[in-house]
Amino acid sequence: MSAPTAKQRIQVDVPDEQVRLMDGLIRRLSLRSRADLWRESYAAFLWIVNEMLAGRRVVSLDNETLAQITRYKELNLVAVQPFTFEGYRYLVARPHPWRRQLCLKGRNMTVGQLVATMKANDLSPEEAAQDMELPLEQVREALAYYDLHRDLVDMELREQASRVAAKKPAP
Repeated sequence: MSAPTAKQRIQVDVPDEQVRLMDGLIRRLSLRSRADLWRESYAAFLWIVNEMLAGRRVVSLDNETLAQITRYKELNLVAVQPFTFEGYRYLVARPHPWRRQLCLKGRNMTVGQLVATMKANDLSPEEAAQDMELPLEQVREALAYYDLHRDLVDMELREQASRVAAKKPAP
C-alpha cells in the first residue's frame, strides 16, 4: 500500500458575488463542495497550461463556429487530471533507477539541477539561458515544470545530495 500524498489546506477570501457564482457552478457541474470546484478549476487551468506548453492555442468558440471545425480538442472537466502533462517541447523523461523528474532535452541535466544552479548563482531565467547556452523558452518551461512538481524535484535533489555525500571518502 502506498503512502498517502501530503495535502495542504489553502484559505482564500472571496467576495460574496464570486461565492454565489461558485455555488451556481457547483450545482451546474454536479459537484459536492467548493473544494471539488477548486480542484476542477485548477485541473482546467493545468490543462490550459499543458496545451500552451505543447504549442497549441486555447480559444473559446460558440457552438455554431465549433461545428464547422473538423479537428479540435475539447476540455472535459471531469476527465482533466491535475499534474498530467504531455507534450513538453524542451523537457524529456529519461530512464533512471530512482529519478522521476524530467530532464532538459539535449543536455545531461535535470530540471532540479537547473533550478539549483539558478538559485546558487542567483540567476534570472534570461541570465541562466545565456550562461548555460539554453533557449530562454527551455528555461521557462523547466521553471513551469518545477512550479508544478516542486515536491518531487526538491526531494530528488536531496536524495542526490545524500548519495553524493555517502560516496565521499572520509578525510
